[in-house]
Amino acid sequence: MIKPKISIGALGGTICMSSNGNNNGAIPTFGADDLVNVIPSLKQIAQIHAKTILSLPSGSLKIKHLLEIFKWAKEQIKSGANGVIITQGTDTIEESAFFLNLIWDEEIPLIITGAMRNPDNISPDGAGNIYASVLTALSEESKNRGVLVVLNDTIHSAKWVHKSNTFSIQTFISINAGIQGVVVENCVKYITHAGNRKIYKFNDSIFPKIEIITSCIDNDARTIRLLTDAKFDGIIINGVGAGHVSYDMSDIIKDINLPIVIASRAETGICATKTYGYKGSEIDLINQGCIMSGWLSAIKARLLLMVLISNKMDLKEIKDEFENFNNLI
Repeated sequence: MIKPKISIGALGGTICMSSNGNNNGAIPTFGADDLVNVIPSLKQIAQIHAKTILSLPSGSLKIKHLLEIFKWAKEQIKSGANGVIITQGTDTIEESAFFLNLIWDEEIPLIITGAMRNPDNISPDGAGNIYASVLTALSEESKNRGVLVVLNDTIHSAKWVHKSNTFSIQTFISINAGIQGVVVENCVKYITHAGNRKIYKFNDSIFPKIEIITSCIDNDARTIRLLTDAKFDGIIINGVGAGHVSYDMSDIIKDINLPIVIASRAETGICATKTYGYKGSEIDLINQGCIMSGWLSAIKARLLLMVLISNKMDLKEIKDEFENFNNLI
């Protein structure tokens, strides 16, 4: 019997890091083959093709890298892969997964995993996460779910996944909507059905510059002007509460001719649209032309805005896309 083919691409991150016996801290050390070879049981369930694509801490990943990964993953499927897994650092997994999910147009799943403990630790979790990811990739129920994040035997959708703790192996949660499923007794068990997804193209000749500004007590709202002077293409404001800013920031926003999306720094819950009417509230900001991010955190709203601007959408189209996107599961 011919075993299914799974392609695994390694980007770096804790899962491949070691201190090499010194006291200078863990650094990228191992490649894709190293990660796979410590899991002999993988060969019993699939043909594994492993490739080291990058060797970076995930905070140094760029959109151009994610587009390279997208193209590599597509090539793997064209070559007969039944699933594609990407290993990377956990710090930006929710961003990588969300961006790739916006453009992933295959029914075959693209799965992202990593590790919270490096191989130097007493109980590293990388091997277990890779094994669970392979099982998830092989499950027929994983098809048409877009990009999935699999860690700690838990399956998350790219839209809702969130890193919630700096060190705990239970750091990944699915805020607002809950997890997709679990891996238990070497079986994949889904709790939810595959939801509806909007799939976009990304114009890789246009890389919009978008910055996030956090609203906080007595912050200097003049940063917004600096971004416009620097020719940025859009701004995300990580607002307080349900998506609010200070009087000072409201005064500056009204003079800015850029797409501005308002998120909430609370990260859970939905932004308000019609509850508060004071200066700097969501009603005031919407009247000034701002777009509320809905369920999306600032870092995810930034990526959606980036994709929309790359498609040369105008402000009305961008607003409509945000509203429609937030109605999808």
